Amino acid sequence: MKYFTFILSKDEIKKIKDVYKDFNVTHNDVNIDMQYKRNNTDLILYKSGKLLLRGRLLTNERSFIKKVLNRKDYAAIGSDEVGTGDVFGPVTVCAAYVTLDDIEYLESLNIRDSKSVNDKFIVENAPKIAKRLNHSLIILDPIKYNALIEKGYNMNKIKAHLHNQAIVSLHAKLKGPNVPIILDQFCPPKQYYNYLKDELLVNRDIVFHTKAENVHIAVAAAAIIARYGFLYSLQECSKKVNLNLAKGASKKVDEQLKYLINNFDEDILDDVAKTNFKNVTKLIAQ
Repeated sequence: MKYFTFILSKDEIKKIKDVYKDFNVTHNDVNIDMQYKRNNTDLILYKSGKLLLRGRLLTNERSFIKKVLNRKDYAAIGSDEVGTGDVFGPVTVCAAYVTLDDIEYLESLNIRDSKSVNDKFIVENAPKIAKRLNHSLIILDPIKYNALIEKGYNMNKIKAHLHNQAIVSLHAKLKGPNVPIILDQFCPPKQYYNYLKDELLVNRDIVFHTKAENVHIAVAAAAIIARYGFLYSLQECSKKVNLNLAKGASKKVDEQLKYLINNFDEDILDDVAKTNFKNVTKLIAQ
């Protein structure tokens, strides 16, 4: 069984409901708005605006829906980051170039927003797409992250520099072609370029979007590779302290921070954690 996901706007939801009105099937799931079956494919429209395709062969139905929604495929570079909300581990950024030929391959793997898939999906699919796509992956480990914070950088300035570095590096590898560069917007474009005012090489042909992974699959692919890099680096941090370090900034993270302070020299936090996060600062202040 294969799966594919579309994220729809309100207008697109209306189009889908109109086109598939004769293929409606009953359901009793409170999270589902409508459900359809056409050409041996199940189409589940969730109240969240997600449209899930499920079946053995999705290519034709997926292409049909793209025509209905007037979504046209095009080559692009996507850039995204992972790790900015995690106390432990690095910040990773990836820029990935996706050609027209790559799109169908990525869709066959159901590549989508990395936040909506589990680690198993990342581990299974990231190496495949990393091997296929031209990309640039940057891993900023906690030691280097903390050093930048000490120099006066904030998280957004760090992200701006990492994205610019990844995009410039990827462009150098490609030596063309001229394709859109899509970045998930984390600050106003003017502020993004202000962060880079002292850089010699700055790519200024960027299109900024919120929820950019829904704009082009290149952003989703970049995020998948970035998250794989994050998981690998987090595992390396875990080995340093012989502890399976948790993701995020939860109570479990707080418990692990206390354990590290009680069982290691306090400097160990510089090696495995982002020490400007409140989880760390409030603990050290006690």
